[in-house]
Amino acid sequence: MADVAPHPGDFVVQPTNTEEEVDLDEMPENKFMFGGARNSVQMMKDDIPITALELSKKPNHNVPHFIQSYANFVVRKPRLCLFISVVFMLAFSAIGFIVRDDLPDFKKADKGFDARGTDISGAQRTFKNMMDADICGGDLTYNPSGVAVNPDTWQPCNEEDDDRRLMEVEGEEGLSEAEVDYNEMQGRMLSGSTVNDTTCSYSRPYMLTNQWAPLVYAFEADGDDLFDTATVKAICQFSKDMSQQFYGFMAELNWATGESCHDRDLGFNIAYYYNKECAEITDEDVSNFKALLLSCAPAYESDKLRLCDFNVANCKDNGAAESPPVPRECWRENIVFDTLNAIVDKDFARNNGKVKYTTSIPAYTGWSDELFSDIHLELYNKAGSDYGSAKLTGYKTGDKFDVFTKQLILDNAFSGGAFFIVFCILWLHTSSGFIATFGFLQILLNLGVGYGIYMGVMFLPFFPFLNLVGIFVVVGIGADDIFVFMDCWKQTVKEFGEDATYEERLGFVLYRACGSMLITSLTTASAFCANAFSLITSLKCFGVYCAIVVVVDFFLMLSYIPALVIIYERYIKASPCCCLCCKCCTFCQIPSDPNEIRPMEKWFRDFFGPKVVVKFKYVWIGVFFVLAGFMGFKATQLQRPTSSDFQLFKPDHPMEMWDLVIKDHINLYAEGDDNSGMNIDFIFGAEGKDNGNTWDPNDDGHTVYLDNFDITSVKNQEGLANWCEHFRSKSYYVDPCVENPSWDNCRVEGEVCPMFLLKKYVETPCADTTDDPSGGCFGDECVNMLASMPARTTCCGLTFPISDAATLTTCIKDLTTTTVAGFGNTPGFWFGADGELKAMNYRLATPIRGQAPYEELDTFYTSLMEDMKTAKATLEGPWVSSVFVRTRLDFFDLQRSLGLGAYQSAGMSFAFAFCVLIFMTRNILLTILSLITIICIVCCVVGVLVLDGWELNIMESVIISVAVGMAVDFVAHYSHTYLHSPVKDDRDIAVINTLKTMGVSVLTGAITTFIAGAFMIFAQTLFFYQFGFFMMCTMGFAWVYSNFMLLPLMAVIGPVEKSGGGGRNKVVQVE
Repeated sequence: MADVAPHPGDFVVQPTNTEEEVDLDEMPENKFMFGGARNSVQMMKDDIPITALELSKKPNHNVPHFIQSYANFVVRKPRLCLFISVVFMLAFSAIGFIVRDDLPDFKKADKGFDARGTDISGAQRTFKNMMDADICGGDLTYNPSGVAVNPDTWQPCNEEDDDRRLMEVEGEEGLSEAEVDYNEMQGRMLSGSTVNDTTCSYSRPYMLTNQWAPLVYAFEADGDDLFDTATVKAICQFSKDMSQQFYGFMAELNWATGESCHDRDLGFNIAYYYNKECAEITDEDVSNFKALLLSCAPAYESDKLRLCDFNVANCKDNGAAESPPVPRECWRENIVFDTLNAIVDKDFARNNGKVKYTTSIPAYTGWSDELFSDIHLELYNKAGSDYGSAKLTGYKTGDKFDVFTKQLILDNAFSGGAFFIVFCILWLHTSSGFIATFGFLQILLNLGVGYGIYMGVMFLPFFPFLNLVGIFVVVGIGADDIFVFMDCWKQTVKEFGEDATYEERLGFVLYRACGSMLITSLTTASAFCANAFSLITSLKCFGVYCAIVVVVDFFLMLSYIPALVIIYERYIKASPCCCLCCKCCTFCQIPSDPNEIRPMEKWFRDFFGPKVVVKFKYVWIGVFFVLAGFMGFKATQLQRPTSSDFQLFKPDHPMEMWDLVIKDHINLYAEGDDNSGMNIDFIFGAEGKDNGNTWDPNDDGHTVYLDNFDITSVKNQEGLANWCEHFRSKSYYVDPCVENPSWDNCRVEGEVCPMFLLKKYVETPCADTTDDPSGGCFGDECVNMLASMPARTTCCGLTFPISDAATLTTCIKDLTTTTVAGFGNTPGFWFGADGELKAMNYRLATPIRGQAPYEELDTFYTSLMEDMKTAKATLEGPWVSSVFVRTRLDFFDLQRSLGLGAYQSAGMSFAFAFCVLIFMTRNILLTILSLITIICIVCCVVGVLVLDGWELNIMESVIISVAVGMAVDFVAHYSHTYLHSPVKDDRDIAVINTLKTMGVSVLTGAITTFIAGAFMIFAQTLFFYQFGFFMMCTMGFAWVYSNFMLLPLMAVIGPVEKSGGGGRNKVVQVE
C-alpha cells in the first residue's frame, strides 16, 4: 500500500523534542498550529478557525482476516455473489405468497389493537368463550332441565349472532357500529306494527333511539347559532337532495303498513309539527318551535319527557301528572323529544336556544356497500360546504373501515413520491445511476423478503396494516446504509492511493463502514424487537416485521451491494455507456486526483467542523442541554388516551369529526358513554386466562374448567351466600333498585347472587310455596316471591347450609328451572353436558363507566382486586385462587398496557443500545456520551408530540420505543468514526475528522428519511400521518443533537490516547 502525502497548502503536525519556539508572525494567517502539552488547537493572529486542515497520520488498515477473505471472494466472484443475493431476494419475496393463501386483509382495521395476556383480557375472553363457544357448542348450559324458555325475555342461542347475544346475557349495551346487521334491522322495521303514523315515531319508536343508524349528517354553525329559517331550510333541502340522488324517499318502498318513515332533521321536524313542507317554513314557525323546545327542555333533561309509543294518551296523562307537569304539546308525535334527543346539541337549553351542532338522519335502511361508497364520496366532496349559517362538518356512514382500506391504498401512493426523491438523492450521492437504480431495487425487495420471512418462515398468523409503515422506514434506513457504504468506498481511493486493489479497498469498507452499519442495524432492529414484548398484538407484529426488514437490509449490504459496486467498477464504469449512468454532477463524485477531497467533505472539514462545531462547543452543549431538559419535562406530561373511539383518519377528516367531536354533543350518541354503568361478573369454576395465540387477534383461546370445583362444603356455601353482601358495602356498588325505582323486579334481574337465592329458596317453608303468587312485588319482595315458587314438597323447609351434596345439586337444578322458566334468565348456576354443576356466575351493578378517566378506573380496579382477596378468604379449596372477576374495562386495559408497554419497550431499547455500543466501541465513556445524546433526542421528540397535543395511544407507544432505534443511527456512525480517527490524542482534530469522514453520509441519510416522512404527512390515514411526522421530528433532532451535542461533548471530554515523548508538536506547512 502506498503512503499518501499531505495535500499542498495544508499544515501537518510533527512531533519535536526540542524547545524550538515557533514564530507565529512568520506563519500565514488563518492556519492552525498544534502545540503545548494539551495538543490543543490554537489560532494564528486571530480567532478565526482554519479553512484548510489535513491530517498527516494514516488510519489503521489492519482488517481482520475473515473480513478480508470474504472481500477477496466477492472481488473474485462478484457476479456469483450478486446472483445468489438476487435469487435470495426473489425467492423469499415469493415464499410468503406461495405457502400462505391468507393475504393481508385490512377491512377490520381495529383488529389486533386490544391488550392480550392481561388479567382483564383473560377474564373477558374466558367469559366470552363461556357465553359463545361453550353454550352454543353444548359444553355448558344454564338450563339443565331443557325447560322451555320464555320467548319474551330470552333469545335462543344463535352462533351467527354471538356478540349480540352476549350483550343480552350480560345485560349491557355495547354493540359497535361494525357489528350491526342493517339488513336485519330493515326486516324488523318492515314487520313492525300496523299503526298508521306517517313518521314511524309511534309504530317504530326504536328508530328514534337507535344509536346505530348507519348514516348521519352533521352540521356546525359558522358562528354561535344555526337556528334560523334560511339554515334549517337549506339543511332540509340538502337531506332531500341526498335522498333523491341516492336512495329515494321511503314512500317508494311500499312498506307493509303502506306508510313511510321520513328523514329527520331540524327543518323537517319544524315543518311536520306545523303541518307544512320545509320550503314553507316561516320565521314565525322557527321562533315558535324554538320557544317550544325551550319550554319542554327541563322535562326532557329530568327524564319526564320520554319516548312515547302506541298509547299516546297515557303518555300525555302521565306527563300532566308529573310535578311540574309536562306540557301536552311536548308529546306530539315525539317530535320535541326527537329534536332534543337526536337533532340539536345537548347544550341547546343552556345556551338559551342557540344551536352549535345539528344532525340530519336518513330513515332509509336498504344499505349496501356500493351505496355507502357512493354516499361517502359525495359527502367527502361536500364537507365544509355552507348551508345557510352552517356547514357540513362531519358524517357517519356504515363503511368507515371499508373507506379506510381504500384510503390505505391511496396513501401508499405517497410512497412513490418518496421513492422518487430518495432515488434522485441516491443518484446524486453515488454519482452513478447504475448503483442508484439497483441499490434502490434492493431497498424495495427488502420489504418482500421481510414479508416472506414473516409470513412464510415464521408463519405469523396476522399482518396488521401498521406493518405498511415499514415501507417508509426501510427507505430511510436502506438509503442511509448505501450512503455510508459508498462514502467509505470513495474515501478508500484517498486512503490507499490510485494503485490500491479492489480487495484492499473492499476489505477496508467492509471493516469500517459495515462495522458502523452493524451498530445501527443491531440497535434499530432491537428497538423494533422490543415491541415484540408488547401486550398489543398489532404492535408485536409491527415490531417483528420491521426488525426483520432491518436485519435483511444489513445482510444484503454485505452481499448484494459489494458485488454491485465491484461489477460497476470493473465492467460498467469503464464502458462507453458510463456517461449515461455516472457523473451526473461533480458535487459528490470522486475527484480525479486521489489527493483531493469532495466539496462536501471539504465544507465539513474546513468550515462546519472548526468554525461551527468546535469553536462554539461549550455554547452548543449548554443550549441543547437546556432544550432537552425543557422537552423532557414536557414529555413527562404525555397523557393516556381519553377516547375509546378507534381513530383511523386525521382529526379534521369528516368521519373523525363525527366520532371525536360532534357525536359527544348530541344526546342520543353521547348518552351511552355518559350514563351507563358497568356490571361486574365473578366467575367460579374456570380459569380466567387468555390462553389464545397472542399473535392472532382471532384466537380467543378456550375455556379451562376446574375439575376440583366444589361448593358443597359448609364454609363454601356460607361464603358464597354472603358473597354479594360483601361487595354491597363498597363505594363502587350501586343498588339497581335505588338506581331504577320503576324497575319492579330489580333485585332478581338486576343482580345475580345464586347461592343467596338458593338459601332463600330452600329455607322457604313448604306450606308457603305456591304456583300462583298473587299481588305485585318490588326489590327484595321479588326474591321472596321467587323463592316461594312453585308449590313443592322438596327443596323447601331445609336448613342452610345443606349438608347432603346430592340434595344440594337437586335443589340447585330445581331453582334454575324455576328461574329460567319464569324470568328467562339464569340464576348463575352453569352446568356441563353431563348435568353436573360446572361453573357459577355472580353479577353486581356499579356506577362506574367504562370510559371514565384512567385514574378513576385504576382506583376502582385496584379496590376491586383487594376486595376480591378478602372475599376469597371466606372460601376453601384449591379452586378458590382461580376465581376471577370480569369487567367491561377493555379500554382501561388498553390504556394501562400502552403505558406499561411504551416505557418497557423504551427501557429495553436503551438497554439494547447500550449493550451494542459498549460491545462495538469497547469504550464506556463514548457509550455514555452516546446514550446521553440518544436520551436527549428521544426527550425532544416526545416533547414535541406533547406540545402538538398527542396522547399515549397506539402510535405514540410505537414511537417511544422506535425513537431510540432511529435516534441511535447518526450517534453510532459518529461514535464509530471518532473511535477510528487517525488522530487519537487530540479531541478537536478527531471531531473534525469525524465530520469530514461521516458528515456527508449522515446529512444525506437525514435528508432522505426526512423526505420519506414529509410525504407521509400528506396521507389521510392517521397512522401514516403520525409516523411521518415522527420521522421528520426524529431525523431533525437526531441530526441536530448528533452534530451539536454529541460532537461538542466529544470535543470536550471525549476519549483520547496520550501521546508519547512528552514533547511539543510543530506545525509544518506542506509545499
